Amino acid sequence: MTVTRLDVQRRPAPAPGRPQRPQRPREAPRPREAQRPPEAPRPREAAVAPEAPAKPLSRTARRAAAEDAKLLAAIRVLLSNPSVFPRVIFLAFGFAAITSLGIAYTEAIALPYGLRYAVVPAAAVMFLLGLRYPAWGKRALVGLVAGMIATGIYDCLRVGLVFAGLWGDPIPGIGRMALADPNAAPYWGYVWRFIGNGGGMGLAFAMLPWRSVRLGIAYGSTICLGLLAILFFWPVAQLHFFPLTPVTATGAMAGHWVYGAVLGWLTTRWLPPVGRRRRPARARHDRDDRGQPEVGARSATVLVAVPDPVVGGHGKVAAGPDLVLPGGRLSSDELYAVKCALQQPPRAHGFASDQWTLRRVAMVVERATGVRGWQPAELTAMLETLGLDLHLREQRRDQRDQRVARARVS
Repeated sequence: MTVTRLDVQRRPAPAPGRPQRPQRPREAPRPREAQRPPEAPRPREAAVAPEAPAKPLSRTARRAAAEDAKLLAAIRVLLSNPSVFPRVIFLAFGFAAITSLGIAYTEAIALPYGLRYAVVPAAAVMFLLGLRYPAWGKRALVGLVAGMIATGIYDCLRVGLVFAGLWGDPIPGIGRMALADPNAAPYWGYVWRFIGNGGGMGLAFAMLPWRSVRLGIAYGSTICLGLLAILFFWPVAQLHFFPLTPVTATGAMAGHWVYGAVLGWLTTRWLPPVGRRRRPARARHDRDDRGQPEVGARSATVLVAVPDPVVGGHGKVAAGPDLVLPGGRLSSDELYAVKCALQQPPRAHGFASDQWTLRRVAMVVERATGVRGWQPAELTAMLETLGLDLHLREQRRDQRDQRVARARVS
């Protein structure tokens, strides 16, 4: 039995009252000068099944796809941020000294090798990175100083325990391990402790976007748990540092709480975190009307990583005038950070559409400056100062109302 496929060309039926046009007969194909030899019939393969209609996605699948798309978009925005590179490098290399010391306590790699191939290169890279990115270099220096101060206050507690006879002083042994010299001066161990351990971990803490005393205590607790884990799983480390007992574990945890609390307080004071609240405008005006001076008011600058504008090709940054608003003063760096943020489309900041509104502008300005409570008049004055025309939805509505009012008057 032979199966023949019949191709039927269907045409729409003519409308009633309209004659059907006669179809032209197809012309016979013109003979070609060189006819290609007919191809040999291919062996008959299995018939390809027609594509099945797409299966409708369930609500769970649609929600999962939408959430995945949001996550990938957030990752792309994060990687496009110019602050990711210096932040990650400072954060990772800040733990070079304490990591090398922990590995040396387990006797896996001697500390001189860690000093030569990890600590010194990490310090050099961070120094050069600070010169390349001055804002992040200053931020790292703030964390380094805060970590050294917190270590000094922590040592006041530790030295008291040493004098009480609860444990010995293992810090001079760090210098002897690092220099591979049993006669090395004790102060080399304290140099490692204050600059490498305490200062380095303070530098890494300053790179985090969250700063508070409670977060500092949690940070110190995490570091202490890592130290106790090394002493517990590698008992040989107790020969180099201190024997692990309930008393020593409690003293170490208390000392790291002190270190974390001081570190969190100093960094919060010197680097105000994002989301710093400010007094509402009405309360400020009331205080100003009464003539009472503000108590505890101080100006603070939030470090925002934005590309530096270069003028003349000589590396000079253009510093514009400060902007004085009813809510306070914004520095030229903060204004430039706001301008760079608002020049991006709203979708880059996670909004659902590319239409700017005053509410969205207030949220972006809050992220860039760390100041909350912006009033519409303040935002409008800021946009005029920065020379930004964002075609706000409110402005378009006002313009439309003005046109309607003028049309009515005319």
